Amino acid sequence: MPRLTFAILLCWSIHAGAFELSGTIHSNGAPLPPAITIVAELSPGQTYSVGQVENGRYRIDVPEGTLLALVLRAPQWEAEPRIIHDAATAGAPDILLYRAAVPEAALAQELLAMEKEDVAARTDWPATGSDMQARQRMRETDTRNEARLRQIIASKGWPTQTMVGYKAAGSAWLIAQHGSSAFLKSSLALMRVAAAQWEITPSRLALTIDRDLTNDKLPQLYGSQFQTGSDGKSVAFPIADPQHLEQRRASMGLESYAQYKQFFQ
Repeated sequence: MPRLTFAILLCWSIHAGAFELSGTIHSNGAPLPPAITIVAELSPGQTYSVGQVENGRYRIDVPEGTLLALVLRAPQWEAEPRIIHDAATAGAPDILLYRAAVPEAALAQELLAMEKEDVAARTDWPATGSDMQARQRMRETDTRNEARLRQIIASKGWPTQTMVGYKAAGSAWLIAQHGSSAFLKSSLALMRVAAAQWEITPSRLALTIDRDLTNDKLPQLYGSQFQTGSDGKSVAFPIADPQHLEQRRASMGLESYAQYKQFFQ
């Protein structure tokens, strides 16, 4: 399939206190549509700024140190919003744009339903008493979802964004995250291939890499995996080369480690 590639640029904006992000818009199928816009949103529907798109590249000014999303828009096309935790460390994120009428719409709905089951199993915890039954329901849900995703992969390959849309592709990723160690490892190999085609965001790939490493009792790379210590507090699994942790996290589109740790405190 044809693929568009262009140079990537990150530089200081001429506006004080802001950065200019410039990157590539990719298509893994048909040629890109002629009318594409890009905006930065501070929250869903709240537009901060409008950028420029030309010849398969985008350019947009974004504020330093502000959480926002880069959103591509084109009639009958779709792209996953790219989260920018800090423009100073964001690099130049490439964005995959694909036709909204995905070829596996029924499969997309099935994957989304599987994700709902996954989430429900993890929120169905009793306020008091033993949680053994809740844990058993969660394990049963994970086993059932893994078995079905294995069938899907065997018949159709890894569910990519261009196949099922970015939301359902995220469902497949979540199901693999909660599957067995062996299934996660086999899925990781497929995710690496998909990520090379911009079909999986680097941040999701980073979390899967870390989970696979911790499953193998090896130090993680991005500091995303935590466990409960003897004092009941959350503590990170061992991290390789912690001096360069922030650089690795930034390279994968992750927020700073200090920000991330707050979710577990």
